[in-house]
Amino acid sequence: MLPLLFAAALLAPVASSAASDGIIRAPVNALRASAPAAKLRSRQNAIEVLNQRQGTRYAVEIEVGTPGQKMEIILDTGSPDTWINPVCETANVPEDCFAAARFDASKSKTLNSTGVQDILRYGIGNATIEYVYETVSIGSATISNQIIGVASESHSIPLGILGMSPPLTGENEYPYILDTMVDQGLIKSRAFTLDLRGVDNPTGALIFGGIDTGKYIGTLAKLPMLTPEQTPVGADRYYVTMTGIGLTLDTGEVVQSDVTVPVFLDSGSTFSHLPTVIVQAIAGSFAESEYDPESGYYFVPCDVTDIDATIDFYFSKKVIRVPLNDFIWQVEQYCILGVLPEEEEPMLGDTFLRAAYAVFDQDNRAIHLAQAANCGENLVAIGSGEDAVPSSTGECTELPTPTGGGKSLDVTRTRAPTAKFTGSAPTIVGGPGPAASKGSDGGDGPLPTDKAEGDKDKNAAGGFGVAWGVMGAVVVGNVLAGMLL
Repeated sequence: MLPLLFAAALLAPVASSAASDGIIRAPVNALRASAPAAKLRSRQNAIEVLNQRQGTRYAVEIEVGTPGQKMEIILDTGSPDTWINPVCETANVPEDCFAAARFDASKSKTLNSTGVQDILRYGIGNATIEYVYETVSIGSATISNQIIGVASESHSIPLGILGMSPPLTGENEYPYILDTMVDQGLIKSRAFTLDLRGVDNPTGALIFGGIDTGKYIGTLAKLPMLTPEQTPVGADRYYVTMTGIGLTLDTGEVVQSDVTVPVFLDSGSTFSHLPTVIVQAIAGSFAESEYDPESGYYFVPCDVTDIDATIDFYFSKKVIRVPLNDFIWQVEQYCILGVLPEEEEPMLGDTFLRAAYAVFDQDNRAIHLAQAANCGENLVAIGSGEDAVPSSTGECTELPTPTGGGKSLDVTRTRAPTAKFTGSAPTIVGGPGPAASKGSDGGDGPLPTDKAEGDKDKNAAGGFGVAWGVMGAVVVGNVLAGMLL
């Protein structure tokens, strides 16, 4: 645990630089993981979030130090800590790491070291950091004396991380980014909006302190965050209750079943992770899917992504429909379902979030969800208090109403795969996954050596990034024939 004085040092408000409307917003641009941005953009009232598609890492452009040094770091709703300067020689994608800008502490006039070190562990990889006080700029906002980590050692992570989750233990060790934004008057409450968008859409948004009613359909459904006692392993994450799973076919017919599954929303996880029976039911809906027992992945014909059908996620009366083009991950000529089996800590990662408009309200412990869309821009500030997030209706046109149907998706039994995958494939590396533990949580203490701690125990993290093999494409003739179970 960090010393109390260390945590309290930033509680007094200081002069800040922010947008006049109190909203810090961000367009989102798509990039291949193997290529860095063509150039770093000048700081503006918009945080660039770069969708690196081969491995899906969403990177936010920030400035660190005085004068500001621009760099991109991974946007992660699955971990609370913000840190920079991974070690490229031990990164899982070293070429991306070497191509990215790095922070030079010797050139900053505002860096103050604390002398406090910690080990941050993720689903994939870890980082040994030293906490420092430094100036951090995000969009038009400048945060003074923010505590961040500077890595001295890291494994399997190519970029630093912007942590946006609550602390796993439920208690802050120090003021995180959202805390300091509120303390310094940049935003009115600890709330932000995430709109990643589909893989074919070059723009999306990260908004601190506001929503954009031109980017979603219908109303924002307010879902209570589960308490740590209600979550599978007692971790304080962005957990909500998923109440149903299904598919909408290209005919408009719906196949759906009720479930009760606690899931957390994690932008740092490339894939979604759900109980095995649900994964098998979804995969079994594709007649020509093939299962790889080594990785747990299901491969499908790539022509499936041309079908106007969706994977549907239910949260009480709110349904988020994810187009197959967003849910099925494509690498070259190969395709894989965007969901993996996970019994301990189910999560909805990027394959879900690309279709959702999500508002994370830490102060009121609520997640607000709507179907993402794009019909213009209308920013509305998030206030403070119990109803801080506006109840504004989205300005985009409603999706066509499915025709319904009396058939259900069978999630009551395990089943054997229809076919076994026997091919070979390239390796693709995904996001870090959620935070697992840290040295200051009472971890085992020793510094990591040549292997990422998170790699040793998948279940300790509740999720992980991805590396997979893929199959050749086949014809789509009877792909959806198995959907009506």
